[in-house]
Amino acid sequence: MQPRVIAIVAARRGGPVLQQTLDALAQQSRRPDLLVVVDAAGGAAAGADAVTAQLAAANPTQFITAGSGLGFGELVHRALGALPAAEPTSSPYGGVDEWLWLLRHDTVPDPRALERLLAAVEIAPSVAVAGPKQLEAEHPTVIAGYGETLTRLGASIAIAERELDQAQHDRTSDVLAVGEAAMLVRRTVFAAVDGFDPALPSVDAALDLCVRIRLAGHRVVGVPQARVFVHESSAQAARAGAGRAPSDRVLARLRRTAQLHRRLVYAPPLAVPLHWLSLLPLAVVRALGQLLRKQPGRVGGEFAAALAVAFSGGAVPSARRRLARSRTMGWAAIAPLRMPPDEVRRRRAVARDATLAAGEDDRPPRPAFLPGGAWLVAFAAVVGAVAFAPLLGAPALRGGALAPLAPDAAALLEQLRWSPEGAADPFAFVLAGLGALTAWQPSLALGVLWVAALPLAALGGWWAAAALVRHPGPAAVAALLWAFSPTLLSALANGRPAAVIAHLALPLLVIAAARAPRSWSATAVAGLTAAVVVASAPALLPALVIAWVLWMLAHPRRIGRLLTLVVPTAALLGPLAWQQLQRGTPLGLLADPGLPVAPPAASPTGILLGWPDLSLVLGPLAALAPDAAPLAALAPDAGPLAVLVLAALALPAVLVALLALALPTARGAVLPLVLAATGVATAWAVAGIAVAVADGAAVPLDVGPALSLAALGIALAAAVGLDGIRTPAAQRRVASYGPEPRGPRRLATALGLVLVVLASTAAAPVLAATLTGSSAVRAGEPRTLPAIVAAEAQSDPTIGTLVLRPVVAPPAASESAGTPAVSARIDRGAGRTLIAQRTLVATGAFTETVRSEGPYAAAEIATLTANLVAPSGADSADGLVSRHVRFVLLEQSGPGVDPAIVSDMVAALDGNPALAPVGDTDTGRLWRVVADDEGPLAAADPWPGSGVVLGVQLSILALTLLLAVPTSFRPRRPAEPTEAEGPTATFEAEGDDD
Repeated sequence: MQPRVIAIVAARRGGPVLQQTLDALAQQSRRPDLLVVVDAAGGAAAGADAVTAQLAAANPTQFITAGSGLGFGELVHRALGALPAAEPTSSPYGGVDEWLWLLRHDTVPDPRALERLLAAVEIAPSVAVAGPKQLEAEHPTVIAGYGETLTRLGASIAIAERELDQAQHDRTSDVLAVGEAAMLVRRTVFAAVDGFDPALPSVDAALDLCVRIRLAGHRVVGVPQARVFVHESSAQAARAGAGRAPSDRVLARLRRTAQLHRRLVYAPPLAVPLHWLSLLPLAVVRALGQLLRKQPGRVGGEFAAALAVAFSGGAVPSARRRLARSRTMGWAAIAPLRMPPDEVRRRRAVARDATLAAGEDDRPPRPAFLPGGAWLVAFAAVVGAVAFAPLLGAPALRGGALAPLAPDAAALLEQLRWSPEGAADPFAFVLAGLGALTAWQPSLALGVLWVAALPLAALGGWWAAAALVRHPGPAAVAALLWAFSPTLLSALANGRPAAVIAHLALPLLVIAAARAPRSWSATAVAGLTAAVVVASAPALLPALVIAWVLWMLAHPRRIGRLLTLVVPTAALLGPLAWQQLQRGTPLGLLADPGLPVAPPAASPTGILLGWPDLSLVLGPLAALAPDAAPLAALAPDAGPLAVLVLAALALPAVLVALLALALPTARGAVLPLVLAATGVATAWAVAGIAVAVADGAAVPLDVGPALSLAALGIALAAAVGLDGIRTPAAQRRVASYGPEPRGPRRLATALGLVLVVLASTAAAPVLAATLTGSSAVRAGEPRTLPAIVAAEAQSDPTIGTLVLRPVVAPPAASESAGTPAVSARIDRGAGRTLIAQRTLVATGAFTETVRSEGPYAAAEIATLTANLVAPSGADSADGLVSRHVRFVLLEQSGPGVDPAIVSDMVAALDGNPALAPVGDTDTGRLWRVVADDEGPLAAADPWPGSGVVLGVQLSILALTLLLAVPTSFRPRRPAEPTEAEGPTATFEAEGDDD
């Protein structure tokens, strides 16, 4: 008896695609006996009436209306529910010889598809399911899917997918499963296994059905001669409404949910609780793996899938009962049909190679780092080692804003907590990371940083320029200009570690931010480097926020990704920002981190010339070119001629940078010049602004980091200009098929050498400052207090030292200028450390909210100091003992202090019965407190939530770092471009290389 075929069409959408499906059914060489259509377009949805009209015009045997939210399997069950019971036949296979042909609205069968499917099942009575070869409707020669199987771990995988159809799979017959589109399944078998699993509405529904049919003792075959053309994937066809294709993130979540559900259904009974308990731990592990694969968008899907399956109610028990009722064979019966692990690895390797190959074509060429870039960095390393030779191996650096980094490795973590003085500065996290490099002696890392600053700057400058130019020469020029930048040399000479770190991090931030729209790894790197730059140079925060907003507007399709750039910065800055805003000092967020030491006075001339401290270079230049009218405002020995010489040294680089706008490479010079203008504007805006106080005097903001941003823009634009000089000649050579003219190349080389020589000339006096002893930086011990204090601090780190320094109060703080004053503070242990500094304390003088209680109460310390430095009848012993102060140190007086006043202070301290003179030390005159001490100072209770806040901050940094770590080699790119190529783009073309 000829089998009866019931065609079931589940339609969610209409239009031409549905019409093609209905027309193809009418044109079949072997037409179905019954046609059942299921209208799942949704009665209230737009276009639903048109879908209904199309389906009705096909003259179906049964017309069923169903909700648009139902899965494909449930729609098929609705159709079967409307059919009469199966009629018995004389089929030797037994049961009712009826076949169900399952089609979606987007499935267009070949005219002979049903005929060939029936031909395959009629000659093999053991076959219960037959599936055609699915081809893409828009590309009929590309296989959309043919056969499905499982890996050893239960993940679904297609046997053939997105391959050019060259009959390579036409010999494949027996498969574990076939796709749902145009699947032909025996009705009795379908009913025996209870049909589709309702818990799998979109993904793996057909796979699960075929697995249960296989375990029931039947076969599943693919019929390559039967072809159908599909417009949508299974996941897309299951979506209601317009049916927009699901994103990779959504598709990964659906597949993971289906896999976990099947894992609980297929597992032995005793293993089900273990699998259930492992859902969330596995989600955590897989989420970390997604970060390593640079797919953070899938992290949420891992947890969503685990929670959905863990709390799916009765879905898993119901599916397990359904499987148990029909199962007659063991899992070993389908083991040969699973994909072997070797084949899975091979496919993944092919996919990775395809991704890398695609990336090679997307990226423009860039100059090779080897050997020229390596030699350049080595040269900068030699210069740095020679220039800072006195600092080699120094246990700590002193001078300027330098101090010991931390006493030990434990302090690196402890000082990141929220202390009684307030939240830790973001710069403390940067210092902790730096100190961890030499954890056995954290302060040693600062000496290593000073010696390695020049080669690190050269390396960063090279990679930043390499993203813009095609030849190694211009990249080398940019690297040297950046390494010999006045801002870096000034920061090194004046001992400003925050400015040094910001200078080194800026090129990496620019490179990573430029690639962030197309790479999750670059986004994470940009987020981390932005946090480092903001932590080291808070004054750049407004400029970086503006740049961030403009970058998102320039890439509207990547706004979601670019929004994550601020996550690390917000995590580090959040607690401090909350306290500053709560206290009413929002501008305190711009305060320079570290020791509150005033930077060199910035002048308009210095900002225009790019020098934060003109005295470093104008003094030596004035000695070579003296002038009769010195400009004391610029430098003690500087004259107009010296300023003109310095301008002549800096101007050529600016002219070459501006020249780039007139060359074919103008597009690549726009962004660097914008950076330069932003840096100058920022420096001009922050110059003279003071938001912190030290020793009774206001501490202005450092303009150095802003000028570093300007210097980076000039260096990159100059490199683009040099690279563009050769471009017109290259185009003429291609047109004439002749050799490249040497003139433009020699001109670019000569200009590059001139720029490097001029930059080196200006840098030479500053580089020699450490060797000649004129630099503020010197090697020192990892302490700021006398050795006797540091020795006692070994046994009691809580001992305090009252540090006094005679100063002259500024006019704003007194009725008349020149009034003597004394600054006082209490240092614990061996003295102040960089990581323990809090800008919240340094900026507190600009608010009426001051510390009024505890061992650091400002008013009480002021009273105690006044009683010590001037003869009085007050007993100071109790005030010193209650604060666990064992020593009093009188540091060298500030400029302008009358020596007689200092002598009076010494006499008062010598005459105080609570103090015993120790004598002069390397840091000042020292007295010991002779009153009985009551023991160590009780540690102040930290804020209860400090550990939680620190844990959140470190977790965010760790996850971002995990996302930033490269897990594969970058695609290979040609080292030299073909000269026929046009001008370079601004950094790299937009795409996605993760």
